[in-house]
Amino acid sequence: MGACHIQYALLLSLLGFVPCSDTLTCNKGIMVKLGSNFAKAPIEWKTLGTIESAPNEICQETVLLVDIGEKSLILASKSLSNPGDIQSKNTQVFSSGPGLVAASYAHFCDTELCNNAESTSVLLDSLSVKAPSKLGTTKCPVCLQFQGSCSQHITFVFCPADTHCYISDMTVEGGGLKATFSVDGCLVTSSKTLLKNQTSVGIFSIVEVSDINSTNSLSHVLVPGTLLAWTLGLLALLSPLCTGICPLG
Repeated sequence: MGACHIQYALLLSLLGFVPCSDTLTCNKGIMVKLGSNFAKAPIEWKTLGTIESAPNEICQETVLLVDIGEKSLILASKSLSNPGDIQSKNTQVFSSGPGLVAASYAHFCDTELCNNAESTSVLLDSLSVKAPSKLGTTKCPVCLQFQGSCSQHITFVFCPADTHCYISDMTVEGGGLKATFSVDGCLVTSSKTLLKNQTSVGIFSIVEVSDINSTNSLSHVLVPGTLLAWTLGLLALLSPLCTGICPLG
C-alpha cells in the first residue's frame, strides 16, 4: 500500500501536479538611485533574488519617484507584503509639475514571481510631466539631498508661474528600505504638501515634514534695484527723526 502511494505521488508529479502550499515565491531587492531625468526616461529595475513567503503573505513591488528638475530620486522595493493585503496595481501622480514632480507605483499580487516589473516604465507610462509656460517672479531654493540636509546645497531659481516655495524633509521606510532625504523646490500653488498628506505608498510608510512658512517666505524676492529703492525710501522716512535718536558725531 505504501509503495502504491509513492507511485501515485510520482505519477502526479510527472503530470505536473504539485501539492497545494500556503507559501509563495516572490522576487526581492531594493533600489535607491539618485540621478537626473528619471521622470522622463525609464531606468532598469533589477531583481536581486527570490524569497519564500510565510502563509498568507503575498508579493509586492513599490517605486517612489521625486524629481526637482535637475535631480531625481528613485526608491524601489520588491519583497513580501503583509497578510491581508489585497491584490492591486496602482499608480499615483501627486505632482506632475511644473516644478516638483512626485509619483508612485505599487503592485500587490499572489502568484509565483508576479512582482516582476523590469523597469520604471510601469510608473512613467502613467506620468506626463508638465512643462512651465512661463517663469514667475517667485524665487525659491531648489535642492534634493539624499541622507542629509539641503542647508549646505541650496541654489535659488525663479520658479514657474503659479508655483510657490516648498521645503521639506522626508522619511521613507518599508520593504527592506529606510531612507531620509530633503526636498526644496517649486510646487504648484494648489498644493501645500508634495505627497498630498499621504502617509503610505505601497509597502512604504512615509513621513513628510514640510516648512509651512516656506509658501510665502520667499514669494517676492528683492532684486538689487528694488532693494536699493527700498533702502533709500526707508532712510528718507527716518531722517526727520534722526535729530532725536542718532548719536552725536
